[in-house]
Amino acid sequence: MTPIPLYGQAITDAIASGDLDQLRKLQALAESHLEEHGDVGALLTQLKVEIAKLKR
Repeated sequence: MTPIPLYGQAITDAIASGDLDQLRKLQALAESHLEEHGDVGALLTQLKVEIAKLKR
């Protein structure tokens, strides 16, 4: 399987394609990513807080 970066565009494109196999593959990749790296959105929020603290 070719690696697919899990950016919004990859997910949006897969949804727009209507290709069930592609959607399932992307879902599996996303679930694996979450298991390995956790909630990236929450980590981004923490990162922004830390940046704000250092900018003071």
